[in-house]
Formats: sequence, C-alpha cells, structure tokens
Amino acid sequence: MKSSLFTEIQCPAGSSPEKRLKEFFEQAELADRLGFTTFWVAEIHCQPKFSLLSAPYIVLGAAAQRTQRLRLGVAVNTLPVHHPVQLAEQSAMLDLLSGGRMDFAAGGGHPHSRAYECFGADHKVTHDVMAEALEIIRKAWSEETLTFNGKFFQIPEVVVNPKPLQNPLPPFYMATSSMDGVEVGARLGIHLLLPIHTRTPEQVVEFADAYWAGLKKYGHDPKSKELGLLVPMHLAATTHEAKTRSEAGVMSYFKTIADMRNDYVDWLTRRGDELPVRLRTAAGASVTFETICARHAVIGDSKSAVRALRALTEKTGATHLLTWFNIGSVPHSLVQDSMQQFAAEVMPQI
Repeated sequence: MKSSLFTEIQCPAGSSPEKRLKEFFEQAELADRLGFTTFWVAEIHCQPKFSLLSAPYIVLGAAAQRTQRLRLGVAVNTLPVHHPVQLAEQSAMLDLLSGGRMDFAAGGGHPHSRAYECFGADHKVTHDVMAEALEIIRKAWSEETLTFNGKFFQIPEVVVNPKPLQNPLPPFYMATSSMDGVEVGARLGIHLLLPIHTRTPEQVVEFADAYWAGLKKYGHDPKSKELGLLVPMHLAATTHEAKTRSEAGVMSYFKTIADMRNDYVDWLTRRGDELPVRLRTAAGASVTFETICARHAVIGDSKSAVRALRALTEKTGATHLLTWFNIGSVPHSLVQDSMQQFAAEVMPQI
C-alpha cells in the first residue's frame, strides 16, 4: 500500500498566496521526513478562490529543492488545454531537478473551471485528446527525434529536451470521476486514480470493478496496475475531536465547490453554451458534514481510520491512497498534526 498526499492549495479568506505556499512547502518537507510516497498537486485555472495551482511545475520545482526522497507529481496534468510536447518538457525537467522523483498523472481537469473556454479546448473530445497526448509524451521521453501525425497533433522532426532521468520511464496515472474515463484508463492500461469526495461509495466500487474488468478485457495484467483513491482525511485523538476541529475547514471546501458549480453553470447558460457532460455528472450539490464523514472522507481517530481505509481497499482493490489533509481551510498546524498521526499510527497498519 502506497500512502501519498494530495492538495489543491485553497486560499481561504484571511490568508494569502504567499502564506499558503509557505505552508505547502513545510508540509512537503514534513511528508519527506515521515515517509509518504508522493505529494500530488492539482492543476486548476481561472478559479482564484479555489486554488493557487495554475502553474504546478513551478511549485513542484521549488518543492524538489526542499525534499530528498518524496516523489512529486501533478494530479492531474490537464492534457486537453496543453500541447503534449510542452508537458513532456516540463515534467522531464522536474524529473531532472528532483533526481528522478517525478510522477505523471493525466486527466480532464477540474469540471468547474473555465480552463477549456480560456484555452480554446473542446470538452467533447477530452478523452480522445488525452489518449493521443499520452502517446506523444511517451514518444517524446523515449525517442531521440519525435515525429507524430495524429488527429489532433502534427509534430515535425523535433528533439524534445530534456529527457526524464528515470529509467525505466515514469509510469502514467490517470484520474477520472466518470465511467467513460475508467474505460479509457483500462483500454490504455495505465494506473487509475479515483476520488471518493465527489462520488458515492457505491460509485467508487462500481468504477473500481469496471477498471479491473476492463484491464482484462483489453489484455492488460491487473497485477501490474495500481488503483489509487483520493481520500479527504483528518485525524485526532478521538473522533469527536477530529470532527470538531476539521468541520469548518472541510465545509469551506465543499461550499466552494457548490459556489463554483453554480457560477459556472450560470455563466455557460448566459453564454448559450451547452453544459459539458463532465459538468453534468460532477458533484456540486450542497452536502452536510455528517454525510461527508460517513461517505466522502475519513475523519476520526487512528483506529477508526484504519478500519475505514481497510474497508475501502478491500472493496475496491486499491493499493495507493492519496490522503488529503490540507483540504479547504483546515489550519496548517492541525494538518501537520494529522499527517504525523497518520504516519505513526495508521500507515504501519495498512
């Protein structure tokens, strides 16, 4: 079981981008000492109230200089709004800077962002673009001269520089919250990441089952693949304390999601644009803290966390946890406390 971290680096009222980035670097340094596998950071554009991470490779480049062992990755690289050669270059440069510690995850990006409209990308061809872009990135990393003629990208004879330091090359991950995305990940035979905070427990199990079955269908060995779960989490000495000290911070995140969704839907409607499928199926409705604790997060003491995580992994076959401690406006000191408790009392048990 791999135990990693995830963040979107929200910037709640009363804070500042500088302060939040400083806190992130301190959390990365702590994660490095505690033995977490990877620190995954999001890529989110055009939503300043929601995330600072419009330029994740700059942030991870700085984190690489403050850590020694911790792997670093963008979860996810929003492939439809980038040229794949640019991402191949940026990710390979991070691999060099970090001494071979780069992980790579692909996806369609946050469903409530205006990034597609901003960068002129088409929601309707997200998965087709992703598949072609991943093929290009792999070739860019491995071939001395890259030539590619596809449906979306035509690349002449170019030398993509630098190449990743890792040998063999870094594996691909893909994050999704739709059954269509699960099918693409299984067809391509790449590792899959699923969120539990925007899907019901039943959907998460359904997606996991479909992934394992899809790998077999397309001729891939499931034993060689990884399924990861993104899990909002907060730990304390007792479950009551964990809920009390995390409720406001966690709820600030879910309120932000609801506000973003409403704003985006209203904006698209006023423009006369069709709502993308990925938006229509995305979470965004109001949800209570009790429901979050019961169905969309692990908030409690260490023993209850171990039970919950074991149940999740047994039902899904997951072997990788992306724990999300600094969700919303949960205070930095409590995030650090929770990380330390997880590493000392939960990580060894799972």
